[in-house]
Amino acid sequence: MGYLVQYRKNNLKNSALEMRKRGLSYNEIKNLISISKGTLSRWFRGVELTEVQKKKLEDRRRSAGIRGSKTRKLKTQEVIEKIKRSSANDIKKISPRELWLMGIMLYWRERFLHGREHNTKQGVNFSSSNPNLIKLFLKWLRDVGGLKNDEINFAIFIGKSKKDSIHKAVGYWSRITLLPRESFSRFYLQSENQKVPNKKRRKPVKGGKYGFLQIKVRASSMLARQISGWINGIQQFLLNS
Repeated sequence: MGYLVQYRKNNLKNSALEMRKRGLSYNEIKNLISISKGTLSRWFRGVELTEVQKKKLEDRRRSAGIRGSKTRKLKTQEVIEKIKRSSANDIKKISPRELWLMGIMLYWRERFLHGREHNTKQGVNFSSSNPNLIKLFLKWLRDVGGLKNDEINFAIFIGKSKKDSIHKAVGYWSRITLLPRESFSRFYLQSENQKVPNKKRRKPVKGGKYGFLQIKVRASSMLARQISGWINGIQQFLLNS
């Protein structure tokens, strides 16, 4: 019986040594022949690998690391997608008041970014290259402000390098807003390196492949003042909180 045990042990050791010379790692060998890592360390003590064998082992380690990294990324992405789906279910229905407040905050940010926080004479203007923000603001104007399509003007701003894409840009914003192409007869070409007002540095024109869309409400100075009052009300709430 002892002879059979010793024979099996020697056979396993020879197999392990052969696998090691083929470039397999400790973990790979351990999983194949069910031998502890400590035993493998004793078996491999004094075993010198050639440069070719070392390179094979390093290549396998690198490949295993890449596979492991991809697996971790996939698992992380699965978790992220699960969280996003769960969070999306929290938004079931937006009430009229919630939409009202969302639009105020959106417009407040727009005015702040363009340095028009206290300017109401130019009326209500909103610009974005993000299609969802454009949809949200239009819904806000129609549902909260009660505005009709003929009370709203549109203009497309696009970089000079993209002037050949104007036709596509018109079609794109027409699909986003569900309005006819005729609604987008105004467009402006802008320099990609136009100087930023009151700044020494130059900043590229904002906008993606189809530029950005400007929404302007006709004769809206009174509406702009009303929105300014709502914003002041939010500011007072924050001061008193």
